Amino acid sequence: MSGSRGNSTRGDLGWPGVVMAIIAALLLVSAWNTGENLLYIVLGGVLSLLVLSSFLAWANLAGLSFEREAPHAVYRGDTFLVHATIRNHKRLLPSVSVRIENGVLSGETAAYALKIPARSAVLLEVEHEALRRGVMTLPEYTVASAFPFGFSERRRSLRDAQEVLVYPRVRNLRTAAVERMPGARLMPRQRSNDGDEFMSLREYVPGDDIRLIAWRISARVGTWMVREMGMGNVRSVVFFLDTAKAPQLPDFEERFEEAVEITASIAVSLLSRQYSVGLVLDDAQLPLGKGTSQEGRILELLARVQPDEGEHAVRLANEARRLQGEPVRLVCVSADPEKWGQSAGPEGIRVLDPGDVLHA
Repeated sequence: MSGSRGNSTRGDLGWPGVVMAIIAALLLVSAWNTGENLLYIVLGGVLSLLVLSSFLAWANLAGLSFEREAPHAVYRGDTFLVHATIRNHKRLLPSVSVRIENGVLSGETAAYALKIPARSAVLLEVEHEALRRGVMTLPEYTVASAFPFGFSERRRSLRDAQEVLVYPRVRNLRTAAVERMPGARLMPRQRSNDGDEFMSLREYVPGDDIRLIAWRISARVGTWMVREMGMGNVRSVVFFLDTAKAPQLPDFEERFEEAVEITASIAVSLLSRQYSVGLVLDDAQLPLGKGTSQEGRILELLARVQPDEGEHAVRLANEARRLQGEPVRLVCVSADPEKWGQSAGPEGIRVLDPGDVLHA
């Protein structure tokens, strides 16, 4: 949470104020040329109204403090709310017609409070959209009011360094593509007549092995259902994310985001099925782990990862070589389509082909 109470207040003339200023200038010229006392009286009234409007708008914002609280993390593409609290510290006078402007949408009202009683507070919600993965710095907020006449508007800005972590999008993906990849040669796999360890039931998708169809359940529910199998007692997967830039790809940035999202989606899907999942990046490594805490750590690393041009092949190869002697399945994800489906990862790790990944 961050707050602001002593920021400087600045004033601006709104369109009604500009019109009144033009009228005052015309009255001044007319009164000067004609010498009519009535015009001077009207001119004085108009100028007094402008001065009074500016003073009341300033007094309306005086004594206000402002705080905002944002979620720690959201997913890319999601809309989230920032809770903004405006407190009125004045003893007697309320603040009326106060609005919040979002710095991204300059001049547009993001939240509005009709009245803030003295020694009280209101809670407003400002909507934002997480457009890009990574660390999102909240834009500047402006508390503004043109009360009571709308001729003069007073503004107070809030600047802080509050950040929101934007996770990659996570989609519900099937893990069959990972389960079919080679690896974990040191761990024998227990097999039954129907294959590996039974995990769950799902609807039939063209291309599924017909031997996995659950005939009795399919007849009962009226649609083809298949058994979704696990990887036997090999329930550990480590992902290697290729972050090397590929200058030959004009749409590399978009492909890299897709690779990050595929890694996050499959990792979360495996964790939800009680697998142990680890992650290896060029500059970071996350050991195998389970549960929601491991999911948060993986998503945080993937939220911050960026493509680079550095040479980390030796480091990745050493880690891959070490893990190849462990009962764990190794999966490489890359944005380079020339590597898809090939043993082009560190130490010959097979690179996952996104075309083999199906949405559940």
